Amino acid sequence: MAASEPGRPKVVFLEDDHQLRLGLADFLRLNAFAVTDVATWADFKHVFAKEPYDIAILDVNLPDANGFEIARDLSAHHQLGVIVLTARAERADRIRGYEDGADLYFTKPVDGEELVAAIRNLHRRLSKLGSIDRSEPASGQPAPWRFDSVGQCLFAPDGTKIGLSGREARLIRSLVEAKGEVVSRYDLAAAVGSEDLGAESRSLDAILRRLRQKARQIGTEMPVHAVHGLGFRFSGQLAGN
Repeated sequence: MAASEPGRPKVVFLEDDHQLRLGLADFLRLNAFAVTDVATWADFKHVFAKEPYDIAILDVNLPDANGFEIARDLSAHHQLGVIVLTARAERADRIRGYEDGADLYFTKPVDGEELVAAIRNLHRRLSKLGSIDRSEPASGQPAPWRFDSVGQCLFAPDGTKIGLSGREARLIRSLVEAKGEVVSRYDLAAAVGSEDLGAESRSLDAILRRLRQKARQIGTEMPVHAVHGLGFRFSGQLAGN
């Protein structure tokens, strides 16, 4: 996740309602958050490419993008907290938001103090996960992840077991065989048996999202990272059999 001052989350806020955006951004700044506010997906991409952030707050109905799709992309490719803030309050919308990777889902109008508390809690939790990921054993060498192809599971550096589905296991096997090198989206999609082998394969993104969620459930982060325009690589040490 993004580097920032302790206790001072860096937030990028995407909202096309001018008054709401400025008012809420100012309120967050008064509560000691570093906030960048933007009105369009194009502007979001511009600022996001220039510096890292800890938390993204996203509207859904935008002039140039769909907030659900943005949440899905961010949760699949980046390590940051994702908060959806929208007027869409239907149960189906809330479920879609969480399925597409939102950590939290708020409907408008939002209580500012509640949002502040939620951001602080999410940032604190993600910061703890980040510290776990960076931990090293007494030997000074990072503990490896271990893939068991027979048992179809993945072991985190602390030994915690993560059970894998067939597709998840095939994806991890491809990353093991790559030995830290980048594997293209096309090759990963083919490895998991996706029917959609295009560059925007939603099936592949869904598998990666589930793997990240499984890792977070045991208190760590899955070190699978996107390499823009190329594919994915496993950035931690990974051993397999």
